[in-house]
Amino acid sequence: MRPIAGAVLLLLAGCDRSGEAGAADPRGGQALEQAARTADLVPDPARVSPVGVFVADGDRVCVVPKGRDAEDGYRLGASVDYGEGQRCTARGAATGRSTMAVDFGSGCRFDAQSDGDRLVFPSVLPASCETVCEGRATLAALRVERLSDAAAEASRLRGADGKLLCAD
Repeated sequence: MRPIAGAVLLLLAGCDRSGEAGAADPRGGQALEQAARTADLVPDPARVSPVGVFVADGDRVCVVPKGRDAEDGYRLGASVDYGEGQRCTARGAATGRSTMAVDFGSGCRFDAQSDGDRLVFPSVLPASCETVCEGRATLAALRVERLSDAAAEASRLRGADGKLLCAD
């Protein structure tokens, strides 16, 4: 019985190596992420164009360029449709890429987050944003996934009101 107990103690003693070279570097994750971005394995959200169509169930967002480059900003439209009398339709402008400054007019301004694959509105929006909604629908905490990165498709997306979301 003693040889087994000794072997178990040796095994347990080898488990604590937190101070050795093989221990996890707290910056290792950041370095790995940067290396993946440098190798173009993971897109950098600050460089990924937000142009396209984003959807989730009855929620839709379109982003199209206003001009020839990102400096001109974007037209952005958002539509939430939960059925009769429960919908939001907003059209406006946005600037930025990973953090998009959205302006739907009439004081409805906020920052949305984009990582290239999804677009997320904050969970608390200015009260003025309620004017684009009917019933209990809201744009707050809207989270949509990229369906397309084509500006042509985004420019043809229609809102819950049947009109183009990102029209001039």
